[in-house]
Amino acid sequence: MPILDRISIYYLVIIFLLSLYFLGTFTFGLQKVLMQALPAVFTTTAAGLFFDYLELKRWSKPLTPLITGLIIGLVAQFGASSIILAIIGLVAMVIKFLVKWDGRHIFNPAGAGLFVGMFLGSYPSWWVGGENFWIYLIWIPILLYKLKRWTPMVGFLAPVVLFSGPSILTSSSSLFFTSVMLIEPKTSPATVKLGLVYGAVVAAGYLILGRFSQFDPLILSLLISNLTQRIISRYSNI
Repeated sequence: MPILDRISIYYLVIIFLLSLYFLGTFTFGLQKVLMQALPAVFTTTAAGLFFDYLELKRWSKPLTPLITGLIIGLVAQFGASSIILAIIGLVAMVIKFLVKWDGRHIFNPAGAGLFVGMFLGSYPSWWVGGENFWIYLIWIPILLYKLKRWTPMVGFLAPVVLFSGPSILTSSSSLFFTSVMLIEPKTSPATVKLGLVYGAVVAAGYLILGRFSQFDPLILSLLISNLTQRIISRYSNI
């Protein structure tokens, strides 16, 4: 796919996320979708520009902050107040730039912001543009071609399908989590063995926490696995 080789993965992710917002307008209307997206996107982009400048002493394109804001808007409680969405976005950027281990990010920024948002009464609704399963048939092959991070996806999906059934394979919210948040390049492992372990830890957390935790099991298990894989990669040869 020569054309894909010339397009940055960041731009491809942005196009995909915007397409989900576009599809969502057919279900929820343009105004509601814009009000869901803009507060988080504005906050993450502005904060990302600020923190990037402090860190690099130069202005840079806020592509990853933009992606973080778009993800938050797609996952956060639909119809949440603009203030709550903005706070979630700001927390995501603070954690992204300030919470590091050996100079590397620990937690998925969007996941961390959404986790804090639950303490503010905003429980993720995973609306992600409505139930448009078909778009993942296009997105996932592109993603795997560009990133080649299939092992976290396999490590997560195999146990979940085994213990909960195959319905997760046709859920747009689960597929969004698996193909966007789970394999975020800065906080997910690139090696095969660690990728499988990472995905399996998320799956175990999801299956266990989903039974008794008051927090969203996907978000919480993702953050736990973010930290776990950092510890494993730091103190083992996997």
